[in-house]
Amino acid sequence: MSLDISQQTEGRLAEEARRQGITVDALLERFVNDRAPSVQESRKAHELPVWRLGVIGSLHRRDIYGESHEFDY
Repeated sequence: MSLDISQQTEGRLAEEARRQGITVDALLERFVNDRAPSVQESRKAHELPVWRLGVIGSLHRRDIYGESHEFDY
């Protein structure tokens, strides 16, 4: 596989690989592996959020519409 990247980006990749003492291929592989979501992380993404709002108690119609609308049908 080949990628078309600018010479500036290629130079930055080569410099970073040289700084870490690895090849550019190893640097890119490390980058991809570090960024790939694990199975556990992908499961978390599909779970619904939990909102801890505290104790609210029962909710009555008058709490929503107010006293003046309680008997309007």
